[in-house]
Amino acid sequence: MHSKFFSYIITFPFEQLGWGLRKLSLSGSAGNVFAVTVYILICLAPCLLCWRLKTSGKLLKTDFFLPALSILLFAVIYYMINPGLLNSSVSGTGKILLGSTFYSVFFGYIILRILEKCSQADKKQLNSWLKALFGIIIFLFFCVILSECFENLSASFQSLKAANTLENAALITTYTFLVLQCITNIIPYALAIFILFIAIRALSALLTDHYSAAAVAAMEKLAVWCSRSLIITVLSSMVFNILQLLFHQSLHQINMVVSIPVFSIAFVLAVLLTTKYIRENQRLKQDNDLFI
Repeated sequence: MHSKFFSYIITFPFEQLGWGLRKLSLSGSAGNVFAVTVYILICLAPCLLCWRLKTSGKLLKTDFFLPALSILLFAVIYYMINPGLLNSSVSGTGKILLGSTFYSVFFGYIILRILEKCSQADKKQLNSWLKALFGIIIFLFFCVILSECFENLSASFQSLKAANTLENAALITTYTFLVLQCITNIIPYALAIFILFIAIRALSALLTDHYSAAAVAAMEKLAVWCSRSLIITVLSSMVFNILQLLFHQSLHQINMVVSIPVFSIAFVLAVLLTTKYIRENQRLKQDNDLFI
């Protein structure tokens, strides 16, 4: 089920577009001319966008990826129209390979353009974009939590039931630990969502006046909760593993969690360091104001 969903997402809308253009092309000479016209216009869309950006004076260095995207579109859609020409040694992966290649180049271009745009942006624009990015991350983490609670936990229950012929009463301890594992898995994401909301408020305070007491307080609150979240995440994994060790004789499925949150530690240290810099800058400004 996961592979079918991934295949649909990674080949959309190219597979559907190829199927439609193929049907249109086979409908007659007029349909063939129309299909070829649509095919060319779609493939030239990135080049037209590049020309539009150039004429409006908004062309960036990374926009020279757009002609490459047009060339790639010609190949991807052509093979989607003629799937029989795909000679992949691994059956069923041809269309997925086409879609993956296009999206890797497309999203790579988007990321590089955002980075170039950010290097030219002022403080207010960067603040707004960072808030928008945090909002996207919050949404993605929320989706991960929902998937963990409803999809992965349900799949774990079904897998446990299928692998054992015991009654549910005999598996109650294992079911309980599967729920505990689910909670352990979602704790980092739930805490991350909470921290991101604090970070958004801190960004607003810093934009208003990064020397103000409100900005310093917001950053200190962010630093405190970053540290607390890291502690909670590490302790939750430790407690879960210890409980599994204590009840291992009653469990019919064991999932050990060994977590080394290197990036989380680096992030916490970066926030703590930034908070100290902001606090010191505020004190220096206050001293200068008193001196003047």
